[in-house]
Amino acid sequence: MEIRTLAEHVLFGSTWEEKLLERDRIEDDEPGEAIATPPCPGRPQGLSLDGWHRRQKVRFSDVRTLRTERERGLALHFFANHELLALELIALALLKFPAAPAKFRRGLVGTLIDEQNHLRLYCTRMQEIGVEFGEIPVSDFFWKSISSMETPFDFVARLSLTLEQANLDYSLHFAHAYQHSGDGRTACLLKNIYQDEIGHVKRGLLWFNRWRNPELSEWDAYNRALRMPLTPSRAKGIGFNREGRRRAGLSAAFVDELELHTRSRGRCPGIYWFNPNCEGQVAFNRTGWTPTRLRRQLADDLTALPMLLCAADDLVLVERRPSSGFLRKMLRAGFHVPEFAEFGDKKLEDLEVADRKISSLHPWGWSPDSVRFSAPLAGNLPPGKVARAAEYWNHEIRQLYSKAWSAEVLRRFLHAHRAEDHWLCDEWTVGKGCTNLEGAIDHLEKLHAEGSREVVIKANFGASGQNQIRVTGGRIRLSQANWLRKILEKQGGVVVEPWLNKVFDLSLQLDIKAPGSAQAAGWSYYFTDRRGQYLGSVVSRMAAGLDVESRKFLYAKGRDSHRLKELTERLADHTAACMGDAGYAGPVGIDALVYFDGRRLRLKPIVEINPRFTMGRVALHLSHRVNSARTAVWIIISGKDICAAGFRDIAAFAEYMENRYPPEMEGNQLSKGVLFTTDPFQARAFASALLVGETLESCKSYFAEFSGRLSAWTRLCGAARRH
Repeated sequence: MEIRTLAEHVLFGSTWEEKLLERDRIEDDEPGEAIATPPCPGRPQGLSLDGWHRRQKVRFSDVRTLRTERERGLALHFFANHELLALELIALALLKFPAAPAKFRRGLVGTLIDEQNHLRLYCTRMQEIGVEFGEIPVSDFFWKSISSMETPFDFVARLSLTLEQANLDYSLHFAHAYQHSGDGRTACLLKNIYQDEIGHVKRGLLWFNRWRNPELSEWDAYNRALRMPLTPSRAKGIGFNREGRRRAGLSAAFVDELELHTRSRGRCPGIYWFNPNCEGQVAFNRTGWTPTRLRRQLADDLTALPMLLCAADDLVLVERRPSSGFLRKMLRAGFHVPEFAEFGDKKLEDLEVADRKISSLHPWGWSPDSVRFSAPLAGNLPPGKVARAAEYWNHEIRQLYSKAWSAEVLRRFLHAHRAEDHWLCDEWTVGKGCTNLEGAIDHLEKLHAEGSREVVIKANFGASGQNQIRVTGGRIRLSQANWLRKILEKQGGVVVEPWLNKVFDLSLQLDIKAPGSAQAAGWSYYFTDRRGQYLGSVVSRMAAGLDVESRKFLYAKGRDSHRLKELTERLADHTAACMGDAGYAGPVGIDALVYFDGRRLRLKPIVEINPRFTMGRVALHLSHRVNSARTAVWIIISGKDICAAGFRDIAAFAEYMENRYPPEMEGNQLSKGVLFTTDPFQARAFASALLVGETLESCKSYFAEFSGRLSAWTRLCGAARRH
């Protein structure tokens, strides 16, 4: 039988006899003329791809758990359709590319015969289970994605290296799943198909490497060969089978890149980026503000931090993509790796992402610079969100960053709830906004006269722990007065408040879904240096970082439940209402403070409100990756401290710690050890690390040998102790 005749029967036939046509000998003497791609292949009744969208569909995710016998049969229905599509696409390639090398065409026939056998096996097993092929709709995705191929090279890239490579994962995963469910016959069938798929990928890879541009790597050539909606993500199934890919002949470099590759399979991604200097830009109140060298270094070293916040199919904009070694460690530790887009010295409009539809924009914080930076992407938002792009920044949203505004929100909160919650702070602890030097000094002297030995003066706009001074004894020094004049001139206001005897810091994370409506994400306990700058958080089992008296204070029973829970609801509603007029929607972090007033513990529920992502939000997200029975601490470490501890650089320190205390997993969660959560191989001044142990003391023991030389760790070891 001529190859062309066989291919025509398989592609256009509408009966099983034609689709599964058997032959004794195959010849290729009359390959004929190339055909155009038909809208869809011929199909037996009930399996047509034409109009399948109009039928009620069953999703693969609904049946892949294999909980019932019917689900086990319906899962095979999906697999059978993939085999049918594969043999039809092979037939199409034989008819579209009659001039392809004879050896290539005969190899395709061999693969086609395998796919026919697989289809027979699936149909037989389905019937034994009680499911008929065609009783649920079948997808046309792979037909639409692959049938537009223009060359044999396109074909092997799309079918062999994408659809069939993914089956290296699916067939092996479901072989084990069926075995676990007690269906050994289907498990054996899938294991045999898996062995065939290795050969199919190997055969396609041979021609792919023969035809690809030799100046490109295997991975780069593959990326360039695919066209949307196909991406390398489609070459992965459930789990990641490195051994099968190695046996198929894929290079280790290719397999490494594929394992780390992420791209949405249909959902438009949200775009995230780390711009921690947004508050300095807010204070400047126009684009073009230049941060200090150290603050620029923080932004560079922690550039990939949003990967800890976003979903797997979102996209993170970075100056430089994290190293493959770091990303592989994160995968092994149960984290997902999102898609990264490097902008470096390029303009955002020159990147591929500028041409893609996106669902949302998520900077660390909005500011004039972040609005300007993301402008090339705003037009790619859904129609309902495009209009909002111009509203991400306005005068009202800028005021939400103001510490004077936060103080006023606290004042209103205390006025509404202080009478019923005597554990809250007194109104005299609330900061006062001052717009001139005389007013600031008058309030400073008033607080001193009322018993405040120390007073803090904060710039209206500024990052935590920065742009503030502490005044002792009620008298301001000349250098402090000069600082105050400059801040008033630049920002127009400061906040003057008493310095409280802090015991520990808390952070409440909110999500403002719509103006006036907030949802609480949770609390975290964090610690700072003496200037109030963030050092780290207790991530899992927050109470582990607190002494007995502090726990009793937070979790004492109130009218309906413990204090912290009651406070959460009231703070969320109050904050959302106060922010409503600004039209802001997005993440919010509220810093709170537990202090000792000389007699007992008290809570200042709002120290400042941050209308942006915060490190406390990252800590909350990290808690999902930690075994709930364990304690975990997340810290920011400076390169200066690491050098003081005797290490050459951050990478050397990370290697030492992760080798000495390797991350250990229980299921898909961390249960012990040290894991660096930003890339230490690229960091020059800052790194972040997650420490997991049975208790807080076991976490502390990891860095015990560096006591006194790592400021974040030294501060944690003394946290939650009353001075």
